[in-house]
Amino acid sequence: MNKHQRKVIAIALVVVAAAALAVFLLTAKKELTVRMLYATHGDEYDPAAFSHLSQSLVANLDLERKSLNDVNARKLTDYDTVYLDPSLHGTLTDPQRKLLQEFVAQGGHLFLENSFAGGDFPLDFLGASQVVDVPPPARKARSGGELNEPSPLQYPTVEYNLQGVQQLLQQFADGYFRHDTENTLGRFSWGKGIVPSTAEPVATLNGVALYTLNRIGKGTVFFSGTLLPNRSYLTGFDLSSGMDPTLGFAKLAAEANAAQKPVPGALYFDRNQLPLEPYFHFTFATGSALFRSAYVSFVSKETLGYSVTKVLGPYGRPAMGHQNHFEALEAIRDGEGIQWAELLKKYKQVPSFSLVRSSFTWGRWQESVAVHLNTGTNAKPTFAGETPNSFYSSGTRLMSQDGPIRLANYPEYKSLGDPITLPYRAYPALADITGDGRADLVVGSGDGKVYLYRGLAQAAAELYAGQQLPPAGGPAPAAFGQREPVHLASGAPLAVGQYASIAAYDVNADGRPDLLVGRPDGTLAVAYGEAGGVFAPPAPLMAGGQLVRAAAPVAAAVGDVTGDAVPDLVVGDGGGAVTVYRGERSAAGALAWGAGSTIVQLPARFAAPSIRDMDGDGRADLVVGSLEGDLRIYLQQVGAGGASTWRDAGVIEAATVNQLGNHALVGGHNAVPFWADLNGDGKDDLIVGQLEFGIPSNIDDPTFPYKEQLDEFIQYNKTHQLELYPHLFVHNFTSDAQEKQEIALHQQAFAKLGIPWGMTGTNQHTWRINNPDRAQTLNNERDASIWFNFGFKPSDIKNEPRLGIEYNWGMPFLMADASGAPDLKRPMLLSTPAPVLRTEAKYSTEDLFSEYTALDLPIDYFEHIEYHFPANVQPLLEFVRYLDKLRTEYGYNFMSEPQMARSYMNTLTTKVSLYRPWRDVLIDHLRKALGRTVEPSFRVQPLTAGVPAQAAEYKGTLGLMIEPGQPYAEKQAVAAQAEVRDRRGDKLYVGVPSETTIRFVSPEHAAYSDSLLHITRSNVPYELLTEAKTWSLQLRAPGMQQVQLYSPQPLTIQGPDISVERDEAKQTYTVTHFGEPVTLTITHP
Repeated sequence: MNKHQRKVIAIALVVVAAAALAVFLLTAKKELTVRMLYATHGDEYDPAAFSHLSQSLVANLDLERKSLNDVNARKLTDYDTVYLDPSLHGTLTDPQRKLLQEFVAQGGHLFLENSFAGGDFPLDFLGASQVVDVPPPARKARSGGELNEPSPLQYPTVEYNLQGVQQLLQQFADGYFRHDTENTLGRFSWGKGIVPSTAEPVATLNGVALYTLNRIGKGTVFFSGTLLPNRSYLTGFDLSSGMDPTLGFAKLAAEANAAQKPVPGALYFDRNQLPLEPYFHFTFATGSALFRSAYVSFVSKETLGYSVTKVLGPYGRPAMGHQNHFEALEAIRDGEGIQWAELLKKYKQVPSFSLVRSSFTWGRWQESVAVHLNTGTNAKPTFAGETPNSFYSSGTRLMSQDGPIRLANYPEYKSLGDPITLPYRAYPALADITGDGRADLVVGSGDGKVYLYRGLAQAAAELYAGQQLPPAGGPAPAAFGQREPVHLASGAPLAVGQYASIAAYDVNADGRPDLLVGRPDGTLAVAYGEAGGVFAPPAPLMAGGQLVRAAAPVAAAVGDVTGDAVPDLVVGDGGGAVTVYRGERSAAGALAWGAGSTIVQLPARFAAPSIRDMDGDGRADLVVGSLEGDLRIYLQQVGAGGASTWRDAGVIEAATVNQLGNHALVGGHNAVPFWADLNGDGKDDLIVGQLEFGIPSNIDDPTFPYKEQLDEFIQYNKTHQLELYPHLFVHNFTSDAQEKQEIALHQQAFAKLGIPWGMTGTNQHTWRINNPDRAQTLNNERDASIWFNFGFKPSDIKNEPRLGIEYNWGMPFLMADASGAPDLKRPMLLSTPAPVLRTEAKYSTEDLFSEYTALDLPIDYFEHIEYHFPANVQPLLEFVRYLDKLRTEYGYNFMSEPQMARSYMNTLTTKVSLYRPWRDVLIDHLRKALGRTVEPSFRVQPLTAGVPAQAAEYKGTLGLMIEPGQPYAEKQAVAAQAEVRDRRGDKLYVGVPSETTIRFVSPEHAAYSDSLLHITRSNVPYELLTEAKTWSLQLRAPGMQQVQLYSPQPLTIQGPDISVERDEAKQTYTVTHFGEPVTLTITHP
């Protein structure tokens, strides 16, 4: 090769290299990420912290989980920051410690949770002269829910980049301390604090630094206190991780459980009697997740000069909406759902209705009769307990031609868990009253009357079509005729004043059944049967020459208890005692009874006895109902001398588990047992009179009492493009199979009524999910295509959503598995309603809403709207107007709850690429070298390929918040080409449906950009077409569409049925439309 050839080759190589460089500069990107190592101890780690970071709202966080054992010095240089999992506490080796110290000195950032103050690192690495124990703040509990004293923490001035971390901590601490009326924070360990040497305090308590930042070389060490991130409760997005019970919960639970006392009259319904167990804490979960994200934002400001955060709402403004559980029978009857929707229209808001499968009346307890069909044998009867349509009760409702047998209402409003004190109960008996050879049902009532339901000549299985009978495919029980009074021979109804109990038996041996009736004064009377199914006036009943008298109300049963073939009289009284009066029979066969003796004392009031051999030994035993609703068995034992004793053998149990987690067969209060073969299979069934809660009615039952009004409500929602979704009922101990069945039945009900199910959401009726398995209910729901649940009580928690401190802060998140990662193939999005609005100063929650708006947290406001229209609307208007004020002042997007969920799904699953083209980097360097002004910039590219289908039309509606760090503190971010943008203080909110360029410019340049016509918010996906001075803005989702535009100049806005509101002070136009998607035509100067 000659010299010329070598020269040609050299030139060619230079040209190729130059071309390659040019291509590189034109196409290559400098990725702008915050690279975090979540360092673990081998495979051991805490899913809570990892789940928070993996769903961080910091848009450019690049998170990797790896064992610290697998990381060397070279690998560590790939990361900007390291978060040490708590499992590494006490396990660090000297080489690992040195590795982390060198990482920080060379510019890395290290986050240390509080446990790492316990000797894992030298004091100078923490910037401490001393590590000390932090005593809990000394504070008093406040009675009656009054607000407590402000936070005792102090917040020294900190450097610019740390202000976001400090502000979040202060907002959380101030709100939590103020609303911690029971001083729960004083019962937990506050861990370690430090006396700073070189560390910068972020928050202190009594002169001890709880949070600090220590600068070492080019890097930092952040030391954290115990308030946030919090480990006193469960906070992981798997609902099961994040707690260190040694910090105080174990002791707190032991004390609380030891002090727990049963509440008479609520033994099986008051959920507050359940033991205190670890539970997921929405407020600490949200605070901890936001705190970890705030730290990542700090690192971003340190390494990039700014932070970029996703916003939980479309196009950069947070979401706001209503959550309305629609469940009350009277609300359906009165059309309150429609009235609520029409009221909201006046305030440019929309409802979000979830609909129950079985509607009921609030606070109503009503006498009813149930039958528990015997699925075992006569020797060993067994009972299913709860059936799919039991809801708050158990068994099968005994049916008449009037519907389920129901009698008097309890005279006071009582919620499900409230104690019952009065002996309202249906008191059933079977006898051929009418003389037609068929058993009639006679029922005494708390209203003092006795009612007759005639036996039907033919089976009426169709009356049970709305119930699922055990065993499947078995015969239906007998049904009865319409209710009518039992009459005296005079034609007057048989009545005793109140609390009528009855027993049917032919006392005078004339071949007709007589009625033994309990009277309000504690005596028994007998009404002798006469021809034609009428009765003589009740006469006092004597035994042993004395009136039969006991503590009222008294209740009788007749049967051979003593084994002498003569029926005895068994009487239960109001104090819970059961007395036996030995039977005597005259030569004519008439019954009389001798003196009585008390044989058992129940642990509850209102004893109602029945007689049956329960253990197959040939001797009669007792099954006794009581106030609590259970059925207690007393087995008769005969000693060597022939004397009987009675052994308490516990209560009758069911196959299912009841609402408080045991197998006691309970359907309500004031249980009255009675035994008869009702379905003709030759086995004794258990009939129970009781006081039942709610008396629910299935919405898809052909006999639903307000079918026309329900259909009107459903059609209204369809016409107005409002989505109905299921309001599901399970209780804390519903089995996995029962839950699946209940969800399937709800789905079937929606199908019958023409309500779409598809991919839907839910919230829980009575808020409850399964306790033993925290994920069971939610997993069953997502198996049924339910993908969001914004209203539930986490397992084992005491307080209800919006009412307890555990719900003061809430934000949506994707339920994680045991690894801390969400399952995006079967996503389940979870959240909780915002706190209830209280405006009275000593109970006010307005400070919490101020925290929500300061943090751009979405607001999902729950309130029951039933029983408000038309006369009690004012309480609703209070929060409607308050939300309207927040929307106006803070630029929230008002949406339906399903729209909110779709927007959240898009936000949480859209990946974001932040980058700078290398050519821009080079150009900026050249401009600097030439002394010219540089406006630093970066580009944002949303990556939506991994967004699940559940985001639907909201896919591609991502919004971001850009906040400058110290390097750009004198500049402001602009996105001049972005169609949706809004500046609030030093933060820029911008919609990024596609690639967007962000620049940091002078305040003057930013002011000019802000003065141009632009959209500030849109609650629905849109498409904008611009031509000259005309915009065509297509709002592309049904329901309510609302968009706000900024324009200093007057605009002409046209569209069908739109409302346009001009705010001259803010120079905005707010346009609202209800119904189908709409196109706006906007003309500007």
